[in-house]
Order: sequence, then C-alpha cells, then structure tokens
Amino acid sequence: MSRSVSGLAFVIILWQCDGIGQVKSGRFQNRDSWTLSNSKLRVSILQSGGHIGEIALTGQESVNPLWIQSRPTIEAEKYDPAKHQTMYGPGSVARLMAGLMGHNLCFPFWGNPSPSEEAAGMTYHGEAGIVRWRQVASGSDFLTVSAQLDESGTSLTRTIRLKGQIAEVEETARNEKAWDRPVGWCQHVTMGPPFLERGSTQIAASLTRGRVDGSTEEFKWPAGRAEEGIDLRAVRKLAKSSGFVNNFLVDPARQYGFFTAFHPQYRIVFGYVFPRADYAWMNIWEENSPQMLTRGMEFSNTPVHGTLRALMKTAELWGVPTFDWLNAKSQLKKRFWAFSVRVPDGFLGVGDVVFGDGRLEVVEQTTSKRISVPND
Repeated sequence: MSRSVSGLAFVIILWQCDGIGQVKSGRFQNRDSWTLSNSKLRVSILQSGGHIGEIALTGQESVNPLWIQSRPTIEAEKYDPAKHQTMYGPGSVARLMAGLMGHNLCFPFWGNPSPSEEAAGMTYHGEAGIVRWRQVASGSDFLTVSAQLDESGTSLTRTIRLKGQIAEVEETARNEKAWDRPVGWCQHVTMGPPFLERGSTQIAASLTRGRVDGSTEEFKWPAGRAEEGIDLRAVRKLAKSSGFVNNFLVDPARQYGFFTAFHPQYRIVFGYVFPRADYAWMNIWEENSPQMLTRGMEFSNTPVHGTLRALMKTAELWGVPTFDWLNAKSQLKKRFWAFSVRVPDGFLGVGDVVFGDGRLEVVEQTTSKRISVPND
C-alpha cells in the first residue's frame, strides 16, 4: 500500500448496495445533510464539516449512538466570533465546536494548531471538519460531494457503501503540491447520550499499551489516567476528573483493530473495525461532568496532538510510526467499517470482534458465542 498523500479536497461517494436503498438531501438536527439508508441501517452526513452525525438501525426503536450536542449547532462557515463566541467559546476550537457532531474526520492533523498557525486562522483538528462539502453528482443509489482544503493543499475522496447493517468506508487523500508532507489522519468517533449512559454502556477494544496524551506515563488497556483506578471499559458515574485524553497502541498481533460499545437496555452493539496498517493508534477522550457526557474512541494514524511541528518531534512511539507521509502529487487510501447489531436478552458483553472472509461477527465474552452482523 502506498504511504504517500497530498493536498486536501474531499470527495464523498455514498453507495447503497441493497436494492431498496436510497440517498436523500435534507435536514438532520436542523442542519443541511445527506442521508443514506436501506431497510436495516441509516447513515446521515452533514454538508458543513462532513461529520457523520448518525449511524442507526432503522425502525421505531432506533437509537443513534453518536454524540449530538445538547446546544444548537450551526454551519461552521457561518461562525462569527462577534455573534457566536459566547455560545461556542474563543480560540482555534470554536469554529469546529460550532458545527461538530458525531464522527468527525481530523485531517491533515489531529489536535491543536501552533500559536502562529492559530494566529493565521487555522482551526483545531484541521480544515476537514469546518469546510462545506458540495454535491457534484447524484443518482438513485449514489451521491458524490467534494470539499477543497485550500490551506493544506489536499483533497479527499470518501466512498460509503451500505451492506446490510455494515457501512463500508474508503477514503483516498491526495497531495496536490510538489513536496512531500507528513499527515495526521484521525477518525474522531464521539458517542453520547442516550446510548452513552453512566453505569450502563460497556466498551471493548483491541488495545495494548497506553499513555497519558503527550506524556511518558505508561499503563496497559483497560487502565487509563484521569483518576486512580479508572477502567476504560466502563462509562463511569460522574467523574472526579474529566476531559482527559489517553493514547493507546492497537494490538500489533491483529490484522484488524476494533472497538465496540454495548448498551444492555437497548440490546445494541455499535462499533467499528479497521486495518491496523491504516490506523495503529486509538486516542480515547472522555468528558464526564454535570454539563456533558461524551466518550471519544478515535482510531488514528497518530497519537501526536498537533500539526507538522509536533509530528516531526515524535516520528515514532514504541517503535511504531506516528504519522503517514503523503508524497508529492501522490495519494494514500484508508478503510474502515461501522456497524450496529441487536443482541439477545442477557447478552454478557463483547469479548472480541471477528472480521474477514466476507463476515463480521461479535463474540460474546465468557460464552464465546458468535453473533453475525447481517451484510447482505
């Protein structure tokens, strides 16, 4: 697989493989959106920022695991500090927060810009989450949209295919400039209420060693650092410490990494599977305060929070690269799969996820029973 990327423009193709599928332009959470659906799964994408705001089973008992802010959001390009700073705050993160929802793509870096970049107008997590994605083609079963990332000189193509209760996603990043550059590429998946519930929702993931973001303090999954005795498999009661970020290495022994979230009352397992060659890291973020409850399970090609200056300071961690090179006038492809499946009453929680040979199976802990995720 090529290890190069270039300048950033986004092209998203949503392709439904089920005969009764459809793509619709409309409104989601009072925002311009496209919705891709079949008889089993529904995916909604915001036109401003390209955020995946919804991945939900269809039907009356549907619940969206992804985070929807409790306050209203706006199209990011309409953010005006003079009008909106009181609501969304100051600084480089404000424009992103004004429109942020669910699953955000961080590209071409994950984290905060440098002081000089912020002064020049660069936003938190790069341009991908704040630009307008535009429709360039459509049909009965597909939609193509594009967004140009002028500041970084890159472009991205995303293809989403619905296969039963699985959304298959392929992204291609292109470097439109004549010099090589390092890139951070993070799928910033954030879950929220009602699916994310203190004392109920259970997390599973294929992770090994970890650290507090940016530090040398090391531990092993499912431990983490925010307060003593934390177990990241659980969504805690109201926390003493909140807003932490931990970086974890995806299990090097596996071809595919995964994470899942299971809510016993809804009897739903929601999760993602991804090639470890594409995403070797998982950055875990939690906000657990009276004002907000979120859990970010962010599979990424980097554990380094920042732009090129930060990436170049830490080329490797524990012998594993911390970014990809996007070569001049070249491209790089990455893939992942999202899914949602109902499980039987009394399900004990996720012990593993098996993926490959045309199947995706959730393995129950303790019993090792397998539940197939429909992919017709």
